[in-house]
Amino acid sequence: MRTDQTSEVSKNLSIVNELAFSIGNSLDLQENSDTFCTLLLARKNYSFVSLWLRNDVLKNGGDAGDATCVYAYPLVMADFVTLPITHPLFTPLTDGKAVSYAVHDLVFSSLVTEKQIRGGAYALYPLGDYGILKIYAQNRNEAFSAEEMAQLRNVVRKFAVSVRGCLSHKALVDEVRERTAAEKRLKYSKNALQTFIDSIPENAALFRRDGSVIIGNEAFLRHHSLLRNASPESGILEYDSPVMNRVKEGFIRVIENMASETIEVEWGSRVTEVHLSPVFCSRGDIDAVALFSIDVTEKKKEMLEQLRKSEQQFRELADFIPIILYESDEKGSVTFANQTAFSSMKFGPELPESGLLLRDCVIPEDVTRAEKKIADIASGDRIQAMQFTIRRMDGTTFPALVYSSPIIRDGEFGGIHGAVIDISDQVMAEEALRRTNLKLALLSSVTRHDILNQVTAMLLFKELLADSLAAGDPVDAEYVSDLFEIAETIERQIIFSRDYQDIGMQTPQWQHICSVIRNVSQDAELSALTISCNTGDLEIYADPLFEKVAFNLMENSLRHGFNASSVAVTWMPNADGSGTLTFADDGVGVPDGMKERIFEKGFGSNTGYGLYLIREILDLTGIGIEEAGTVGRGAAFSLTIPPGACRNIPPVV
Repeated sequence: MRTDQTSEVSKNLSIVNELAFSIGNSLDLQENSDTFCTLLLARKNYSFVSLWLRNDVLKNGGDAGDATCVYAYPLVMADFVTLPITHPLFTPLTDGKAVSYAVHDLVFSSLVTEKQIRGGAYALYPLGDYGILKIYAQNRNEAFSAEEMAQLRNVVRKFAVSVRGCLSHKALVDEVRERTAAEKRLKYSKNALQTFIDSIPENAALFRRDGSVIIGNEAFLRHHSLLRNASPESGILEYDSPVMNRVKEGFIRVIENMASETIEVEWGSRVTEVHLSPVFCSRGDIDAVALFSIDVTEKKKEMLEQLRKSEQQFRELADFIPIILYESDEKGSVTFANQTAFSSMKFGPELPESGLLLRDCVIPEDVTRAEKKIADIASGDRIQAMQFTIRRMDGTTFPALVYSSPIIRDGEFGGIHGAVIDISDQVMAEEALRRTNLKLALLSSVTRHDILNQVTAMLLFKELLADSLAAGDPVDAEYVSDLFEIAETIERQIIFSRDYQDIGMQTPQWQHICSVIRNVSQDAELSALTISCNTGDLEIYADPLFEKVAFNLMENSLRHGFNASSVAVTWMPNADGSGTLTFADDGVGVPDGMKERIFEKGFGSNTGYGLYLIREILDLTGIGIEEAGTVGRGAAFSLTIPPGACRNIPPVV
């Protein structure tokens, strides 16, 4: 071997030994890397060196699919900090062999991650399977020789071990530091927790699954000792009293159901809410149960007072509404009714003691239909404006529209609430309209027939007069008289048609009898009569022309009663809700043979239509009329008011 070669080998061995001795002098990764890499650059005349480690070996190293440049020298040349592990730079990690590439190699450009690269060569040494030591030499055009690569292989392996050691040391130091910090935090948390729960005036504690106490505040431990007459370590499962057994049972349910629970218990005159909540571990199991109790006596009293006020407001509002409101339980038994229901259904001061079923509030013919609808509501349906005939407690009835829907409590059917709207007025108005249409149709037909008969007779007399005039005979005065009589008859029929056209033109109304009589009696034509009314607060449902009916009946007493001086209006109710309204005078009366004829159309000494029209007006709302007086003692016109068309309500002033 030549002397210069021997000298070069000796130099390289010296450099390798020096590099080897520089490794491991520090457990800090940066210091260890800096000592080794700066010496490497200085002794081997390289331009740049960097250390890349996989993120999965670095604590908090970012994406596990990347690698990070943890050291570079000189730092000014470093460009990229993070690269994906699939980058060509990390190819040696897969086969474990060191490689070198010069600028003329195709792969060279893909390895450039630094600035100021102009030619030169790279040497890549794998550090186990977790990193790459990248060396760059600028002043050369060929790749590192095999001998040069081999010279550094062992020392790089030693460096790789030291890097791993630095990482392990850092992880251990971090773990110790974190554990110490965690212990401090735990101790602080325990102290803070104890301080916190001790500041709570109510009971607060944490129990293990076996019921033993983990931690409890002073209020709990004091109370617990009193309850158990034992040490604070005694478990919750050892409770044995009627009140605390409920807490124990709740504790067991919380563990079984893995859900919180609130239990209300009473201690003499005090009320306490006990809240039990599961505490889960990282595995999803229950590690402990937290207990917190609070005295809610005053809150309970306030809630009860608010509930009482709310119920009172609801009752006042419900009683104000002029329709029937009700509620029933799931069996259909009425549990609530507003004041309108009490007055409309004639319940008396309160619901019957024997109970009241919804099915009993309709007529027998509607019971089956009502029971079916109750069953439908229990299944979640609603009733919208279904018509039923409602039966009052006294047996009287009225038509109504019923609205009902289910009461749902805790997801279960709990009963029915609804509204009942009395449509008696509507039904009676519809009936009155039907009667009006029939009467108007009959009037049109009869009047047309009567007038045509008179016109036919008039035309006949016209022809007879024409024949007499054509023959030169004198005009027969009897023919002329007959023509005038026919014309007067037609006039009366037209006047009757004019009066009749007002019948049924307005909706029937509830009319206060004494108010109507008082208004009528003020007419000057009736001033000769003494008129009295003892019907009290009676109202009847009749056509608005009822005031004309009352006037005509009293005028009839003046016109046909001869010496009549007074009219008395009286009322006689019947058990079925109907009644008789009577207009009685002290005149001569009506003979028995005339009692029915006076209501015929055209009968009488005046127009012949007065009592006929009265009967027609009253019939619009189902009111009948007859003459029931006694000859010599006066006439008495009795009006029969049907059930539902009369009531007792004070007049609106």
